[in-house]
Amino acid sequence: MRPSRAIPAALALALLSSSVAAPPARAADSGPIKIALITDMSGVYASLAGPGAVAATNMAVEDFGGKVLGRQIVVDVVDHRNQGPLAAEKAREEFDGGADLALDMTNSGTALAVAAVAKEKHKLAIVTGAATAALTGANCNKYTYHYAYDTYALAHSTGANIAAAGGKTWYGIVPNYAFGTQMLADFTEAVKSKGGSFIHADLMPLGTTDFSSYMIAAKNAHPDVLGLLNAGADTVNSMKAAKQFGLDKQMKIAVGLLFLSDVDALPEVFAGSRITTSWYWDEDKAARAWADRYAKRMNGLRPTDIQAADYSATWQWLSAVKATGTTDADTIVKYLDGRQFNDFYAHAGEWRARDHRVLHDMYVVDVLPQSEVKLPHAWFKIVQVIPPSRAFRPESQSTCNKDW
Repeated sequence: MRPSRAIPAALALALLSSSVAAPPARAADSGPIKIALITDMSGVYASLAGPGAVAATNMAVEDFGGKVLGRQIVVDVVDHRNQGPLAAEKAREEFDGGADLALDMTNSGTALAVAAVAKEKHKLAIVTGAATAALTGANCNKYTYHYAYDTYALAHSTGANIAAAGGKTWYGIVPNYAFGTQMLADFTEAVKSKGGSFIHADLMPLGTTDFSSYMIAAKNAHPDVLGLLNAGADTVNSMKAAKQFGLDKQMKIAVGLLFLSDVDALPEVFAGSRITTSWYWDEDKAARAWADRYAKRMNGLRPTDIQAADYSATWQWLSAVKATGTTDADTIVKYLDGRQFNDFYAHAGEWRARDHRVLHDMYVVDVLPQSEVKLPHAWFKIVQVIPPSRAFRPESQSTCNKDW
């Protein structure tokens, strides 16, 4: 029997309740140092971030010793419920209540909303979960870094490779919010660069469960490629529908963004897919060692790249706080900009000053059939390592109107 990736309700509740409430206001240099983990604890992205993001962030805090600058480190967990206005409201409450960092924001709409509040409050936001490249483009700001992956990197790996191999006409299924629209724009650009084009793209509500009408329309359009440019439970449900309607027999299916948790949920459906990821738990000795410790906390589950990025970003930020002796965002930005680093998550890492894109290796992986999987959750086989210089939008092409 294959291991289930379902998060037990009791575990999710325990992790959420482990968040420490803000204490009464104290002097800025004596109270706790607070991290606001703003993530999806209950919706379509909960399995790829959510409780696992809480576990990873708390691991980083514990490994750092639980304190920095002589002050306790506190993690507040906020469920943004995939609602941008709610995320902005909660971020404002957290910053006003003493939070020094907003982290995760798995959902591009919530990430853009929190980034705007971070700019307003002169507080730091590190986005690990959202994909929209607008965070380092049209919506860039001094106080927000984009850490894990983005729509540009996904499109110019997966999309460009499939188009170059003969997939010239595309039909897209796209979530109708910030992530989907940017994903479509970046995939359109990447596919066009290889001589292809989108003949149509359907915009779907986030959390759609019935994809029948979309699949029938795609089937009747006879494209070379069906582009599933969604994420999380939406990807699982749309891929399942594509298989049920036999689209995989008529056209190539391109999965724009896939997580280990998606494959755990439906391994037989995703087997044979080639996708791009920012990290894989079985990529090397350091990744495996960290993933082993994570698995002990999470009933044997292996982490997604977002959950690993949450740990890495927390550790890097705490290291910057220790090095500078302050949580002041302007001072931290000055310290981080241009700084290079390596850890179990980021290889050849760099905090790019130009637009606050955090650079590192990306990986093209094949999803293995269950018959070839040697260990539980070891679904991926790395087929290409993409260095930072090719993985992300070149600095010379940055669309960030830097005003800081």
